[in-house]
Amino acid sequence: MSKNQTFAGTLYIGSYGAESEATIRVCDFDGAAGTITVKQEVTKVENASYLAVDPSGRHLYAVSETGRTGTEAGGSVVSFAVEEGSGHLTELNRQLSHGADPCYITVDALNKTALVANYTGGNASLLPINEDGTIAPATSVVREEAPLGSNTARQEAPHAHAIVVNGNYVYVNDLGTDLIHTFKIEEGTKLVKQSSCKLHSGAGPRHIVFHKSQSNAYVMNELDSTITLLRVSESGELTPVQTVSALPEGFSGYNDAADIHLSPSGQYLYSSNRGHNSIAVFAVDQADGGLTLIQNASCEGDAPRNFLVLPDGSQLLVANQKTGNIVLFSVNQETGLIHSEGTILEVPSPVCIRLGAAKRLG
Repeated sequence: MSKNQTFAGTLYIGSYGAESEATIRVCDFDGAAGTITVKQEVTKVENASYLAVDPSGRHLYAVSETGRTGTEAGGSVVSFAVEEGSGHLTELNRQLSHGADPCYITVDALNKTALVANYTGGNASLLPINEDGTIAPATSVVREEAPLGSNTARQEAPHAHAIVVNGNYVYVNDLGTDLIHTFKIEEGTKLVKQSSCKLHSGAGPRHIVFHKSQSNAYVMNELDSTITLLRVSESGELTPVQTVSALPEGFSGYNDAADIHLSPSGQYLYSSNRGHNSIAVFAVDQADGGLTLIQNASCEGDAPRNFLVLPDGSQLLVANQKTGNIVLFSVNQETGLIHSEGTILEVPSPVCIRLGAAKRLG
């Protein structure tokens, strides 16, 4: 293993699966040894496809990506208490997401609200968080109607695919309409529309990240496997500046792009390709945020839907959904290039990895 691996802590892995199956796993991660050990398996959450740990580390929230919840239409959100020390989860309560197939959840920096993107519902919802970590019923549900994109097979309707907080603004990516919508939270309970950013037709915006020291954002476009650099104004408006491919030159096979993250230093950007089955590595220009593709590394599995960058940027953990394996990568922090250390856990249909309590190993 690489000598610069310095973190150990609790990992949470979300998976697709039936209500009777384990779909959330609580694990011990040791970066120096390169091991993941499962210590709790949580059932009764069908298709726990996205997880969020609140900023305090005391609660975890999961979506249940389903079309119905019992007799009610739409999916649901489940809250858990996190046991100090062990990281074990105890369910607190559930609420409806008010849209079919919730696929993304975010908790704001003040632990006041859970924000959910409902893919098939094509909408986003705000659910207040109570002092004890339980979630209250949704107080705001928004759906923006707009012309659909050019990919008729995938853009037949609005499809909210991510909801992310940056400063005072909330951003919702709509894969179906090639739009990113900007909202503000007012009175702690309402999502109020501010503006929209139109991307090129057929892009299919999926996930988005914001640079910590530049007024820039990067959106992963699922449908054409590109990344678009966006300028961020003081009023939260986004303006497209550059679009680059996340695939190597000459590749013409099937691909759906998926996840995107910046290195903690902001010098490198990583994205995942499903089909080409790779992690793309980009150098980030520190003057203007422009991207240059420098590597496509095999993810050593099929369909890398989600991945995690460790807090010091020294490692990546990649969840390959179809082959059911978690692969560890070491990162050369001087060049940004990544190197596979191999599969360190096999688990059915892993689609989300989140870090809980962690500590530096020296």
